Amino acid sequence: MRISTSQFQQLSSSSILEQQARLLKTQQQLATGRRIVTPADDPAGATRVLNLDKAVATVEQYNRNIDQAQLRLEVEESVLEQAGNLVQRARDLTVQANNASQGPEERRFIASEIRQVHEQLVQLANAQDGKGEYLFSGSKTRTQPFVRDGGGIIYQGDQQVREVQVGPERTLASSHHGLDVFMRLPGGNGDFRVQVDEGNQGTARLADDRAAPAGTAFNGPYTVSFEVIGEETDYTVTDDDGAVVATGAYVPDEPITFDGRVVAFEGTPADGDSFTMTRDGNQSLFSTLQQMINTLESDSGSGASRARINTELYGVIQSLDNAQNGLLDNRAQVGARLNALDRETEANESVLLDLKSARSRVEDLDYAEAISRFNLQLVGLQAAQQSYMQIQGLSLFNYL
Repeated sequence: MRISTSQFQQLSSSSILEQQARLLKTQQQLATGRRIVTPADDPAGATRVLNLDKAVATVEQYNRNIDQAQLRLEVEESVLEQAGNLVQRARDLTVQANNASQGPEERRFIASEIRQVHEQLVQLANAQDGKGEYLFSGSKTRTQPFVRDGGGIIYQGDQQVREVQVGPERTLASSHHGLDVFMRLPGGNGDFRVQVDEGNQGTARLADDRAAPAGTAFNGPYTVSFEVIGEETDYTVTDDDGAVVATGAYVPDEPITFDGRVVAFEGTPADGDSFTMTRDGNQSLFSTLQQMINTLESDSGSGASRARINTELYGVIQSLDNAQNGLLDNRAQVGARLNALDRETEANESVLLDLKSARSRVEDLDYAEAISRFNLQLVGLQAAQQSYMQIQGLSLFNYL
């Protein structure tokens, strides 16, 4: 069979170009470390790799969410710890101020320190995370949650809790909103609050108060009034309708029981002195501290003034205890969430390892096989090129 020169040139060039293409493909595989460089290499495998890439990207996003949530929760835990220390300091100062040995000047000094504690708590309540977002403003992370309004502190955030997706079917809260942490705290004993009548002249002050069992009806405001007859002092407790619910002889520190509730007083009441028990609701930590400041700065030094201060500070101590318990509860929740994030990270890392292993089995190159193939293709290409050069040189003119 005769082969024309042009046909020989075309066949030789095609063969060399084809071998060069195969060699180039192998070089690309060796350079990238992947068996599938283009979808044409393995359409089914390429589709599986794309699906695995998507799954890996999703799990990695979960881990980034976890990192952000951990940052916020760690900052919040630190803020709550500092706030708890300040509340404890305020409680210690309240106990100190409630001592009978403290005079008006000493109480004003204590009020001045409480004012500094108040300011520090406001700053902590407006704390931000590493991204400049407020911790306790709910979903309104760019809005300062606590601002002054007149003589008090108001909350500007919302009641939404920020949640992050940390797994395929799991979300976790990454913070608390400020209402739960600083504003909606039980006041006093959570049932009723004892208030001193402004006209009291005696030295009687609250020594104990105990809430009624849950579900007990509150028929107040209740009023405890004292009547002095000779050397004997009697008390009468009336409800909101004026009905007498308890009466008897007053004995300092002896419990007075009415409608499932208990109060006790110490000191000596004057004739006509009275105390009112009103329904106790939630109050903010800031208003508790402001109440303490106002109470301490109002000390006139009289026995009646001190009795009123002692009664009001008794309620302040209860409210501070409630605030401290609330902060501890929130810290416990933060700790539980951080532990949950650690467990979720471990689970995600395990899933990520499985996904990447599966992708590697489909996509990764067998270097030993590829290098052997590369060497064979290189030798084949060199042989084809040399053969082409030798055959091209066969001509009768070379022998004439």
